[in-house]
Amino acid sequence: MEFEIRGPNGLVVPKGFLDGSMQVKQGGSEFEAAVDRGNVYHLVAQATVVTQAGLSATTPALTIANRAGSGKRVKLWYTGAMTLVVNSAVLAVLAAYGRPHQTPVVETTPGVFINAKTGDAGAPPGIAGLIVATLPATPVAVGILGAGMTDAAVDMPNLAPWFRWWNGALHIPEQANFSIQTSTAGTLFCDYIFEVVDA
Repeated sequence: MEFEIRGPNGLVVPKGFLDGSMQVKQGGSEFEAAVDRGNVYHLVAQATVVTQAGLSATTPALTIANRAGSGKRVKLWYTGAMTLVVNSAVLAVLAAYGRPHQTPVVETTPGVFINAKTGDAGAPPGIAGLIVATLPATPVAVGILGAGMTDAAVDMPNLAPWFRWWNGALHIPEQANFSIQTSTAGTLFCDYIFEVVDA
């Protein structure tokens, strides 16, 4: 006997045997059910963003801002960044969290959202994705994505992105924000995958 159960964490396939034992295995991708609900988004900075040295409220590389009154919470799944230019100095690429703040993020230049289920463009309600933004306060580093060297681009013909799978382990509540930052000035492309759920 075999049957399927679709739960909050994807498709689970239990299999029963004549001896009364049962085997259970994951039957779909870890995030398949969330994508099927239509609340998963990709956010991409399709142009480079120049950061300044250190954690900064004025030059985040790509920002997710959860607006006041959104009634939503952002569950971060993935962050990625890369550069195509030679760094002027070695740098650390940092994931940075901005705690909830009464002052909103200043929204200057929006990024490009894509809904993972439908492929439609457009931001989820109450959530901003910004290539250029000013944060209400300096964020704190919550993760290290990678390091950039000063070698010429021709010395590294295959430049891998810096990335991290969070798998929903970081939540961004109302009035909080998340961005990618660098320890010294850098030029980055960035992308995120995240789910928006009720707060």
